[in-house]
Amino acid sequence: MTENKKTISLLVKDHPGVMQRITSLFTRRGFNMESITVGAAEEVGLSRILIVTTCNENLANQILNQLLKLIDVYEAIVLKSEESVMRELALLKINIEPSMVKEITDLVDELQATIVNSSTTTLIIQAVGDTERINTIVKQLSPYGICRVSRTGMIAIEK
Repeated sequence: MTENKKTISLLVKDHPGVMQRITSLFTRRGFNMESITVGAAEEVGLSRILIVTTCNENLANQILNQLLKLIDVYEAIVLKSEESVMRELALLKINIEPSMVKEITDLVDELQATIVNSSTTTLIIQAVGDTERINTIVKQLSPYGICRVSRTGMIAIEK
């Protein structure tokens, strides 16, 4: 069975210790988390956790079964990419020279990204999209001197 990226969506009780139990489960079992994103869920007192990991179907099912055994986990599902909307947010800080501003601005527009802050020495660019799109944007802006990148990790919702 081939391994590929799986996005696991969890609905959990929003209180201290839940994240520690979930990350401990991954650590104890030797599962790698490529990204983890947490935010408020649709109901007060609950949080949505999205974990991206690389594994095969059998391992994904094993992970879900282990997660569902945790007392504070109410739901655990693997989101299928073709049945979900998946996005990542990235902020990129670029050191600039005044002569480069027009060229970078044109490239940012072409990439359908947004300049969210500018100063005489830096630009901060916001990009939203799937992981592949974000990687492409980072690669295309790299020659201009990216000094910092901050990425959210994957967020997703089933269609």
